[in-house]
Amino acid sequence: MGKKRNLFIPVIVVILLIAVAFWLVKLKPADTASSDVDEMVQRVENALGDDFKKQSKTEVAATLVYGNGKEDANINYHILKTTYYEADPNEITGLNIDALNVLFNPESANSCEQMKIQDWDAALYKTKSRGYLCWTDSPEVSYVLEYNPQTIADEEIIKMAESAEPYEK
Repeated sequence: MGKKRNLFIPVIVVILLIAVAFWLVKLKPADTASSDVDEMVQRVENALGDDFKKQSKTEVAATLVYGNGKEDANINYHILKTTYYEADPNEITGLNIDALNVLFNPESANSCEQMKIQDWDAALYKTKSRGYLCWTDSPEVSYVLEYNPQTIADEEIIKMAESAEPYEK
């Protein structure tokens, strides 16, 4: 009995030490500065100084997902909102390609077919596995329908875009 007790005490001590170490790690505050994107952007802007001014910022204002229960058949309808600081929004005529970089790199697309959606300039970009039908109705707002071209026909995506209503600013 004495030998079992002598083994039992060190095991309990080790378990308690592991529990205390785990508890201390959990209590340590997370480094939110490195994970918070806005704070990182602010730090970079401060490091640049007054010689550099923010020109514009594009964010995904909303994403609507349309699907039929199959993941590869989902359509993601992204609404992109661009805020202009020092840049002139009147310089944007047609499709705002800079805004599209928030979702994908248009230059890396395998193909690009230019077209009109309603009266707006548009382009259908295709990468290896995704299709992106993009159009801009004002310098501040752009739209992207992201889909899988192997499961959804381009014609159906174009019809969907043609029926879209402009985003209210």
